[in-house]
Amino acid sequence: NMPSRGAALAVGIAVATAAAAVLWLRRLAHTAGMGRLRRLVARDALELIGETPMIELRTLSRQTGCRVLAKAEFLNPGGSSKDRVARAIISEAEASGALREGGTVVEATAGSTGISLALACAARGYKCHLVAPNDVSQRKVQLITSLGATLELVPPAGIADAGHAVNVARRRAAALGPGSIFADQFENLANMRAHESGTGVEIWRQAGGRVDAFVMGAGTGGTLAGVSRLLRARNPGLLVFLVDPQGSALYHRVQHGVLYSREQQERTARR
Repeated sequence: NMPSRGAALAVGIAVATAAAAVLWLRRLAHTAGMGRLRRLVARDALELIGETPMIELRTLSRQTGCRVLAKAEFLNPGGSSKDRVARAIISEAEASGALREGGTVVEATAGSTGISLALACAARGYKCHLVAPNDVSQRKVQLITSLGATLELVPPAGIADAGHAVNVARRRAAALGPGSIFADQFENLANMRAHESGTGVEIWRQAGGRVDAFVMGAGTGGTLAGVSRLLRARNPGLLVFLVDPQGSALYHRVQHGVLYSREQQERTARR
């Protein structure tokens, strides 16, 4: 019998995590020696997060006349830099006592953050409840649920609407009471701190202490803020570029003070 898509996705995640583990062990062997390597075993997937390699993009470097490096965040076990954020949100909530044993992490997302939170909660033994618009792709639904998270689908709505995924998630977390948290990735400063103390430090070290410009896109802005804050502290002359597609609401916010664009109107945006 052919395996279900959910089972296939789960196997795929396991293989990807194993591959990340191999890469992590190779990095460790290179920097610490085989004697230390034989004594270390990752206790869970969260210990594989970070220390992703840098790749020199030689063609772009030749064409631009400068050395262009790319940070391979796709080699995190959950497949993105959001693994760092999920780990930081959970760790800080544990340290403050907001998240306790048996608790639930609630968030509004169906993207990379949802996958990373589902992975992190599974590793730490928490329940994960995600809320997303009901037009999310079936592949993401299968991936998130295969990691053990509960996914609640709601109709698309404006942020001012009580039915918007973020507002629904906030109510779900409040109803669960003490010991559970609303991750709140857009407002939670753990998002930025994860990249200031982790990603930014790694980039500076891997680039040999010389970074003249930092270029990336942005969703929540946590990576951009955290990395650029660290790099600017090391090099005050650092240039930072946020690259967004045509119709970017972020561009409109910077230029006109309003987070809005016609291309991103509800029900007209292509998700």
